[in-house]
Amino acid sequence: LAPKYGNRLVDHHCRQGRGHARGGAVSSALANVTPPGSPDRTCSTEEEEAHVEEVPAGLPDVASQIPGLFEESGCAVVAHRGLGMNLKPGRGIRENTVASIIAAHDFGADWSEFDVQVTKDGVPVLWHDDFISVRRGDGEVENFAIRDLTLDELKRVSRAAIATAEAAKIGDTRAVKATRSRPSSELEYSGSEADEFELEDFTNVSDCADSAGTSGYLSEEECGERARISKSVAPMSPTEEPVVLYRKFAGTEAPAPWIMDVEDEIPTLHELMTKAPNSLGFSLELKFGTPEDFPGGKKVDPARMVMELRATLAVCKSHPRRRVAFSTFDPDAAIHMRTLQGLYPVMFITNCQPGQEDLRRCTVEAAIKTAIDADLVGLVIRADVLRNDPTVPQRVRASGLMLGSYGGPNSDLDLVERQVDLGVGYLCTDDVPAVARLMSSRSTTRNAVLVAGAR
Repeated sequence: LAPKYGNRLVDHHCRQGRGHARGGAVSSALANVTPPGSPDRTCSTEEEEAHVEEVPAGLPDVASQIPGLFEESGCAVVAHRGLGMNLKPGRGIRENTVASIIAAHDFGADWSEFDVQVTKDGVPVLWHDDFISVRRGDGEVENFAIRDLTLDELKRVSRAAIATAEAAKIGDTRAVKATRSRPSSELEYSGSEADEFELEDFTNVSDCADSAGTSGYLSEEECGERARISKSVAPMSPTEEPVVLYRKFAGTEAPAPWIMDVEDEIPTLHELMTKAPNSLGFSLELKFGTPEDFPGGKKVDPARMVMELRATLAVCKSHPRRRVAFSTFDPDAAIHMRTLQGLYPVMFITNCQPGQEDLRRCTVEAAIKTAIDADLVGLVIRADVLRNDPTVPQRVRASGLMLGSYGGPNSDLDLVERQVDLGVGYLCTDDVPAVARLMSSRSTTRNAVLVAGAR
């Protein structure tokens, strides 16, 4: 049973929602986070009282946790893994780091999405991929699941990789050799004159953002202060062996060294909560590999899943002023997180792609039913699904769910505008600067219309 927070609180939020530009859909969405004490619940009084949790003093209310509800444009700009996912090595900030997430805030993001996994010893950390791929010295690339490493082991790998990258920048022969083993189609790590990019070529931050394209790739000079880069890791010493992180990037046949111009260590969720601006909302994607992600259809044990969800929830509650929402591709994880608590919104992410083993992930109708049955606040659907079938937003919202979108198409500003017009309230994008500017202009126009109408 999810914790009970009382009908009066939720009724208050629903009244607030009706005053919003998209109040009908918002009020319906808020109804989906009604706590177990509501009349529509069938559990016994004894069961409810056994699971009651009081709202900690100073904790933001349910409504304030819903992305898009109070943004002036009607849609939250949600930064994907910070200032954008790393589509290739080189220019940019390492994704899912404090530096990248702070930079996204400074470029205008309302919220930042990032991926959360839990270490072997129960510490939530930011990491996207199913495995962390590591090469030590001249050895083979080894793959480790985050949940098979302790926090100390993960931090030592992360810091050693940064030390190797820093040593390569100053010409350490062993580090340069270790970091240059990448596909021939990529520039050497040390760069070339054609690859140089100078901040003084641009007159303002917006121009710098334009140069980044749709991937958020900015050099250290372009976002250094705004990214607040950690300088605590020194280059590796002569007695240390190189450690390099690898990733299989799109278009490459094999994993390549994953080294960014702006490095930062893999953070814990607590470290991010402590260091990021308080005004930035956090959209935590709860990472659990689906059967399609692992050979042999491996899936996380339910008991382990609940433990990881509880660990993540505990960190969030220890930072009560932070706006938080949860999302996940795993419908079971969404159901468990909703069952564990009733304050933070939970959303189901889906690509609605037929042929997947879990039928709940295959169609829009299945996703809607899953969200309603589990009392989730909404869905986050891949943007090309919305582009290919413009009836999807109306169908989702008519069911009483809020709607968000994700994916590469969310760098297309025309598509972004169409989605917002159709009621999308959560837009996860890799091109934060451009989308933030668009939303700002929409807010300015909307406010001007409201002022003119009031005269």
